[in-house]
Amino acid sequence: MVKYVSFLGCMIPLRLPSIEIAAKKVFEKTGIEAVDLEGYTCCPEPVISRLIDQKAWLAAAARNLAMAEEKGLDLMTLCNGCYETLIEANETLKHDPKMLKETNQLLREFGKQYKGTIDVKHAVEVLAEDIGFAKLKGLVKKPQKIKVAMHYGCHLYRGHEGEDMMRKPNMMKQIAQVTGATVVDYGLEKLCCGYPGMQADEEFSLKERLALKLKRMEDMGAEAVVLTCPACTVQFETGQVMLRRYGIRHNLPCINIMELLALSFGVPSKELSLDFHRSPVLQLAQKMEAI
Repeated sequence: MVKYVSFLGCMIPLRLPSIEIAAKKVFEKTGIEAVDLEGYTCCPEPVISRLIDQKAWLAAAARNLAMAEEKGLDLMTLCNGCYETLIEANETLKHDPKMLKETNQLLREFGKQYKGTIDVKHAVEVLAEDIGFAKLKGLVKKPQKIKVAMHYGCHLYRGHEGEDMMRKPNMMKQIAQVTGATVVDYGLEKLCCGYPGMQADEEFSLKERLALKLKRMEDMGAEAVVLTCPACTVQFETGQVMLRRYGIRHNLPCINIMELLALSFGVPSKELSLDFHRSPVLQLAQKMEAI
């Protein structure tokens, strides 16, 4: 049994519960024991919060890490943003004695201590390395006969110092292919979806980032976009609705890699609460089940 502390973050439980449901189905079928981390907080968010107050950002992340340490397990996250925050905080505290001392002084007020005894992994890594592509393929009962485009999300390119930035995106692509889906290359995989820019310039974010990706995906024949980042999912789904203000219409289903896996493992779409999506993921899943 592969065992990790599961860090769900904020957006998945609150806005995209179908991802949590699908992930638990996948973990169950692959033999991953995902231990809930009760009392965790926001990771916190990896960009703006760090710019506002780095010490507070680091202390909040360290508290979450310390709670995982108390369980004696490495931490696994489904969210790309949580992954970046937690892996960078973990690396900083392990290698910066001054920051470690200052952070633990803050944590003592909450009865916690960061020791640096665990590692942080993305769920994509866990599936690729601990389970393996061969076992994943062996669990596929309903091969997916669709063309998909991949959006890996900026934070998935982050990792340990010296790590190949394409390591986790390549894992995610192979996982999608294991389901039977055909991955189409569209040339803009590394382009940001525009989610961070929504706070500063909505029109630029939507028209010069999201719309460019959507058009290229559809031009290449993609029937859906596969994602792993919940923030990117919100941008793709809500953004397609908001683009109508500018006379730009797209209606591409936005499916999480865990949902795609669960469906390929034979989990019925009705068990995944896919109707929470703002793009036609449920309709896509029902169409795939009918094939």
